Amino acid sequence: MLMQMHSIGYKPDGGVYNYLISSLCKVDQYVEAIQVLRSMGGAGCVPDLDSFGSVIGLLCRYRHTKNIEELMKEMISKFRLSPRKELVVKVLKNGYTNWVGSYELVVETYLESSLFVLAGKVIMRMTNICFIPYIKARQKVHLNVHLLNLS
Repeated sequence: MLMQMHSIGYKPDGGVYNYLISSLCKVDQYVEAIQVLRSMGGAGCVPDLDSFGSVIGLLCRYRHTKNIEELMKEMISKFRLSPRKELVVKVLKNGYTNWVGSYELVVETYLESSLFVLAGKVIMRMTNICFIPYIKARQKVHLNVHLLNLS
């Protein structure tokens, strides 16, 4: 479909991509939805929370944990997006319990990307809902935020 649009000279924007992803998800075509999501960058469009949320939500329903983890990491580290609380809850409710919570993955990815303030904010969210992050993550955030304040 995207090839047909390009062949007639139409260049779809982020809204068109999100609509296509959402439509594919509604008919349970998660493989195609992932392909469209990953092709957005090549077309000059940046995926947003809706782009990832639609696909990850569908993957939760089918419990495709490997794909969920890959897309969560991609969303956070590559596109610097912070998942909405609703998405994290959906991931947890639908059987993805390999982590202490999806928040742990978010914190670890932010730390790997040197986004220490954002990691700290996520840790604060975690403690507000009674998730206590690993001590190493808390220490790393504290140390790096402290160093940022000194500079």
